[in-house]
Amino acid sequence: MLKVILTNGNEDLILDFKLRNTDIANKWFTELSKNYPLYETDRFSNWGSHDFVKQLNNQINIINAYQPIIDKQVSEFSTQQELNYLHKFFEDLRGDIIKGTDWYNSAPAHIQEAVCRFNILIHQLESSIRTGNTHPTLVVTFSNTLRLNLSEKDMREFTYKWKQNTVYINYCQNGKTVLDVFKDNDTMAEAIRPQIYYSADFMIKFGPSTHWLIYLIRSVIIKIWLLRKRFPFKNLNIGMIPVADLVTSVDKSTLLKFNKVKSVVCLK
Repeated sequence: MLKVILTNGNEDLILDFKLRNTDIANKWFTELSKNYPLYETDRFSNWGSHDFVKQLNNQINIINAYQPIIDKQVSEFSTQQELNYLHKFFEDLRGDIIKGTDWYNSAPAHIQEAVCRFNILIHQLESSIRTGNTHPTLVVTFSNTLRLNLSEKDMREFTYKWKQNTVYINYCQNGKTVLDVFKDNDTMAEAIRPQIYYSADFMIKFGPSTHWLIYLIRSVIIKIWLLRKRFPFKNLNIGMIPVADLVTSVDKSTLLKFNKVKSVVCLK
């Protein structure tokens, strides 16, 4: 059993999740049970209460004060292509999550943090543009986590047929997944990296489940797109891996009153 405790400063909300009976769900839960320190506790998307435009421009200003590199800011009218353009700056500045670029490795800690926040906020703004407040999501990340290899069997669990109130293993690499490149119609991304690792980090999708007909149509479109792209990857790993499902009954209006993760508790 997994408990995610949300708070708004005045009251708490306890959400209970039941672990799925799969090998990867159990391996992920083992990592989560190591009680890594919480890192991101306020990464709520489509929650209706965050000014991602202002926050993103703030990070751009911080980076440019150190070195004027990013030549564009965002507005409430920014397009997906403009956000794709900005994301390319993150790829070039940050580099590989383990090695990093010379620029990133030599930058002060607050600049490194601004670069990472810059990336996160781009994705949050993209999600907000695509779905508004109809598909609220929450990402929880931890400090100093291990990145472990997904097995071939684990990779068969990837799906983009989303289920409401389900926990998915979060992307723990730098770059863009194949699905994100497809959704964003991103012709500029160079760091396309299918997910091949897992960590304790996770995402909860609170939005509605994918309708079977929408899933069927999307699958056909993606297959045609993939034939054109001819990506050179053995495993495309399109989507995310589900690992747990909500068992607590909570309505959306109640859920959206909370804006911070207070704690994550693993019970055997």
